Amino acid sequence: MSNWGSLYLILRANVDGFASDVVPYPPPGRKGDGTAEYKAGRRVVGVEFDRGDGAMNVLHVEVEASRGSRQGMEVKRERAEMVIAADGVHSTIRRFLQVPTTWTYAGYIAWRGTVREDQLSPETVRYFSDRLNFTLLAGSYFITYIIPSETGSVEPGRRLVNWVWYYPVPEGSVAMDTIFTDINGVLHNSTVPGDLLDPKVWSVQKRRYISDGTTPHLAEVVSQTRRPFVTKVGEVEASAASYFDGRLVLVGDAFATFRSHLGLASEQAARHCLQMDRVWSGEISQAARDREARLYAAKLLLLNRLMGFLGLGWWWSALKTGLAYACLLITCRVVDV
Repeated sequence: MSNWGSLYLILRANVDGFASDVVPYPPPGRKGDGTAEYKAGRRVVGVEFDRGDGAMNVLHVEVEASRGSRQGMEVKRERAEMVIAADGVHSTIRRFLQVPTTWTYAGYIAWRGTVREDQLSPETVRYFSDRLNFTLLAGSYFITYIIPSETGSVEPGRRLVNWVWYYPVPEGSVAMDTIFTDINGVLHNSTVPGDLLDPKVWSVQKRRYISDGTTPHLAEVVSQTRRPFVTKVGEVEASAASYFDGRLVLVGDAFATFRSHLGLASEQAARHCLQMDRVWSGEISQAARDREARLYAAKLLLLNRLMGFLGLGWWWSALKTGLAYACLLITCRVVDV
């Protein structure tokens, strides 16, 4: 298992030669490679399609300037043959396009956190090493595994034990408002970061459920977590995968965001990259690629729901989801895309 930070640094090393602790010596470019430039510090404020020559225009401002009033800011224009929107579940590009999307709350939240191995007992580290751990409780469940450190280190002792606790909370309930109100009294829509989570709320959650229903090793990991955070679990799916005659493409979470049970968000993004390579090589059309992306998203949305329902013990929901998945495969006459 890995984390987003390590994946990002590996990709940067291969895209523009960025050196880091993860990849201190980036690979040299190959003959025929183009050039890549990573431009940080810019905020996209709009996209335009020029039907005259089929080009895209990306409008952006400097990040520092964008924190103030938009009035008087210099809006710069970047011209491109294609725009690939890979800006996540809260995609700015998707919002500019006014793409019809639906965010569906799953009915449960995810408490999350990490602990460095050297802050845990050797027995606990061994217990969680070299495997993906599931801990089923009454109506909720944990998943626990080891990932690289924030800087990408995989050295034993510096690695992190990562845990996620899926826990049902009704939407709009008093419990939901209490959990998502931070230490400053601000109610958050979807995520409360670790530095803002109310410690009293977390203390109550641990006291009720951790000591009695979990293994000693998991109890140690959760208790040693210094900055847990909490997020609502949900899913998003855009109505289309590309726009402007295929000149703007939504990829990764910007196109479809799954519930996190199977950990396949980065796999979807990688699949989108391979699909676009086939489009550019002429192997498939953009329309065919979009159909593949939509079908894959539909399959993974259902599979992640099924995994979550099984872990939580929601058997009727699991049965209905399993039947829906089977119907999808039969309807599309596809086993694997």
